Amino acid sequence: MIQVNHHETTGEERQINSDIEYNLDKAREQLEELLKNSSEKGKSWVDIKGKPYLKVATLLRVLRDVFKHSLVLRTRVQHDCEHRVVIVASLCKIGGGTLASGIAERFKDPSSNNPHKSRAVECCQTAAWGRAIKSLFAVGYDIATADEIDTNTITNNIEEEII
Repeated sequence: MIQVNHHETTGEERQINSDIEYNLDKAREQLEELLKNSSEKGKSWVDIKGKPYLKVATLLRVLRDVFKHSLVLRTRVQHDCEHRVVIVASLCKIGGGTLASGIAERFKDPSSNNPHKSRAVECCQTAAWGRAIKSLFAVGYDIATADEIDTNTITNNIEEEII
């Protein structure tokens, strides 16, 4: 027989959940407006193969502006060796409970001119954050994978991509 844990939510828990839902709607509206605004191209979003993709800096800014300190962005290094790094990012309620997560992997090459390889840990963390936030917001197009990215849109100015 299956045993079910019957946990009733408190008024405070229901209010927190209601606030999260309200803030999600607010954040999605802001991000949708940015995607519609062609003057934000290159600043808030980039065009990859004809589709607009929100920059991680934009996602993080909207997360902070809308949710303030009610959510926690946690990062955990899942694997780190000489050749590659894997990082998991999770968005959690301040009192506990995971709302979304994202995982990223980057291969290391400290001598490379490609900042995504020479600074793999930073890029991997940024990618994991972006995937977690994008998973929560669910705005725009799917989360880009390596085979979707047009290398002509990648800048070697890593400071633009890393927060």
